Parts: sequence; C-alpha cells; structure tokens
Amino acid sequence: MPLHRLLLLRHAEAVPHVLTEDGDRSRALTSRGREQAASIGKQLAALDLHGPTQLLCSPAIRTRQTAQGVLDALDQAASVSIEDSLYSATPDTLYGLVHATSETIRTLLIVGHNPTIGEFACDLLGPALQNMRFSALSRGYPLAGLTILDVPGDWLDVRPSTIQPATLLLP
Repeated sequence: MPLHRLLLLRHAEAVPHVLTEDGDRSRALTSRGREQAASIGKQLAALDLHGPTQLLCSPAIRTRQTAQGVLDALDQAASVSIEDSLYSATPDTLYGLVHATSETIRTLLIVGHNPTIGEFACDLLGPALQNMRFSALSRGYPLAGLTILDVPGDWLDVRPSTIQPATLLLP
C-alpha cells in the first residue's frame, strides 16, 4: 500500500481585520505573508512530494493567496478545490474532508485557519508534540506553519493512532 502524505497549512500573515463589504474573508496577505507562502512552497518543493496532489483551500482571500504562493514554488500540478466548509471548520470537518479523499490522491494539502488547523494538527500529533520537531506548536500554531504527516494506510483510517509525524516547516 503506497504511503500518503497529509499536509496542514495555516495561512500566512494577512492585513488586520478591516470592515469591508466582504468582511474577514476579504483580508489579503501582507508582503511578509507573500514571502512566507513562497518560503513554505520552496521548502515543500525540496521534499519531492508524490502525486497526484490535491489541495483543499478555504475560500478566504488570504488562504487562496497562501495556496497560490505555495503552488507557484512546486514543479508539479495539483488539483485545487475551494472548500467553503474550511472557512469556519472544526477538527471534525477536517476529519470528514480527509476521510472523503480518494485513494488515488497521494498527497493532500489543506490550507485553512487557526484555531482549527492547529487543533487538528495537535490532535493527530498527540504525544509527538513533545518531539523537538514540533516544539513551536507549544506556543500556538504559527502563521504559514505546515505540519507534514505520513499516512501509511487509507485516508478513511486517518486518526491519531494511524499517522506518522514527519515534520513541521516554518517560513
């Protein structure tokens, strides 16, 4: 059975909340945020991910810009889906999205928001949070932080006892 990879990415730095017609969803990345997204993309490209790759992204501008910054650095195509449920997701929402992933997908990248991305990553990591590789998560899930988890089984079976923590990338 081929190894799957689950990647959990919090959006990069965005402009402060400004009351606009679209509200919070319309917040864009700052120049620093664009640099953070590009940095994560370059680090991810160096890992030589196995395709096919699917990217699930919240509809917010800042998550879509973060996803694009990462994709621009990758030299492989990814199927991109804007998932409205990711904007106000709970960890259970993320479990549902992961469990519904086709087994033909080898790498699943979810781009979303805190606190959900952080809660989901910490739930999956469990005792691995004590490992030095994940020590930054003890201070909260960082902007543009990317947790990489190996999934030796099916997507449907993803839970804390079935994943293998790989690493945490920071911009």
